This record gives sequence, C-alpha cells and structure tokens, in this order.
Amino acid sequence: MSSDYGDDAGEKMIDDFVRFGERMGEKAMYERAGRIRRAFENATRAAREAGAGGSPEGRGAPEWAKLDMSEFQGIEGYEGIKGAIEAKLGARGVESAWFSDPATGREHLLFRVADAREVWRSFEELAAEAGAAGDKAAEAIRRRAEERGGERGADRRAEEAPPKARPAHAKTFWQKHDVPVLRDWRPLEERAAHARRASAALEADRPAARAVSRGARPQEVRAR
Repeated sequence: MSSDYGDDAGEKMIDDFVRFGERMGEKAMYERAGRIRRAFENATRAAREAGAGGSPEGRGAPEWAKLDMSEFQGIEGYEGIKGAIEAKLGARGVESAWFSDPATGREHLLFRVADAREVWRSFEELAAEAGAAGDKAAEAIRRRAEERGGERGADRRAEEAPPKARPAHAKTFWQKHDVPVLRDWRPLEERAAHARRASAALEADRPAARAVSRGARPQEVRAR
C-alpha cells in the first residue's frame, strides 16, 4: 500500500504500526499514533521557523538548519519513525542527515535552509498520514487475527475428523501377496452371541473330554 503522496512513507508507517499493535494491542497502537501525529505537527512548525531565517544566498545567513528530534526519540519505535521521515524527504529530493549530540544524547535532523519548505511540507503530510495509518493498521491486525483463527480452526477440524474408511476395492497387505485371511463379516452382536454359545458348549463338553482322555467311551460318559 503506497502513500497518497506518491511515496512509501505511509506504507512504512502502517507496517510499523501493525508490528507495534500486534505486540502491545490496538489501544496502545492508537495512542502511539496520536503522539506521532502531534510530533509531526510540531516538527512542521519548527521547519517553518527554520525556513523563515532567510535564503542561504543572503550575507551571513546559515546554509543548514536543524530540527530537534527529542520528541520523536521519546516515542517507542523511534527507528521506524525515522524510516518514514527518510522515505518522505527522499521522495521530495531533500538532502538531509542525522546528527546525535554526544553531550545531550539528542538527535537532530539536518537539512539545507533552501529546502525548508519541502521539509515542513513533508512533516505536514506525515502528520496527515499518521491518523490514517492507525486505522489501516488496525484493519490489518484484525484481518491477520481472523486469518490465523481460520487456520487454527481448520487444523482443529482436521484433527477431530474421523479417519477415512479404506475403499472397498483397496487391497490389504495379505491380499496383495495372496495370503488367505479368514474374516467374519457378521455384525458385532451376532459374533459376540456366537462366541458365547461356543464357550458354553465347550464348558459342557469338558467332562466328556476328560473321560475320553482316561479311556472311557463317549457312550459310557453319557450313561453316567
């Protein structure tokens, strides 16, 4: 998703907001977006004031101006914000650089005074994009959550699905190798009843079997 102003600063901002929102939640993401928008608005005013110093062609006029970025530094994910600023300034052909003051730890954005107009317009556009980026990031976060939920649901349904029946025409290992296998295809209840009757008959025949093993004939056993 490209920016409405012909650069990818808006896309970088949306990606940054999405990453933050997935970690910290939608509410925290909107609060951060509001802080970033206000910082861009303040930077717009500061760039206007820097450009009001006059043209570099004027005697004694400074060639370079600087913006204090400490307000941005106080916002989590400062490097991502810098990426959006660099993309916006680069799209406008603004030559810029970052300078960190070792004494204070504050970082400044350096730019030519002649480019001040393009700089403040860049920050003005970024301020406008920050609000829209928050809404688009929230939509992207919800969509990703729904997609992940759908994938988890599909996996769960696959795990809970009963095993697929083997096709009737499929051959077992034994059939492939022509090994005869006896199978009882009767219903389970019928097979259980048959097994009970067989067991009872076996118990009834045990006295006769013991007598035969001792040498008595079956007829004698029945007469007893």
